[in-house]
Amino acid sequence: MYGYEVITELEVRSSGRWRPSPGSIYPALTRLEEQGLLIAEELDEKKVFSLTARGREAREALDVDHADPTPDRWRETGDGHGALRALPAEIAGQARQLRRFGSPDQVERAAALLEDVKRGLYAILANSPTRDEHAEGTGT
Repeated sequence: MYGYEVITELEVRSSGRWRPSPGSIYPALTRLEEQGLLIAEELDEKKVFSLTARGREAREALDVDHADPTPDRWRETGDGHGALRALPAEIAGQARQLRRFGSPDQVERAAALLEDVKRGLYAILANSPTRDEHAEGTGT
């Protein structure tokens, strides 16, 4: 992958919650290359990074059960609020795509929808939970 593809892949795998900057990714890729875990090759005047045999071994050592290393770990929070954490990030990513590539009509419709969601969230907050609902939500 190119460095930019690594950045994009991390953003996708984290459902938009983490988009590392080029200033953090490229030095990290260089360190991994220095450690012999990656190799960088020039392709179309850009660096393409690939795992070396040693890098693949290190990757496999981290994945002892040979499962996908990026399942829902990004969503797991232990507090039962995973969806409430993940959904806004996903929506933010979709909103960015609409800003970049959406037609004026699509952008207008999306903004109206988000305004409705915002009002709905305020309405939920305005209705204070009953004592039982609050205890269920916090585990107390």
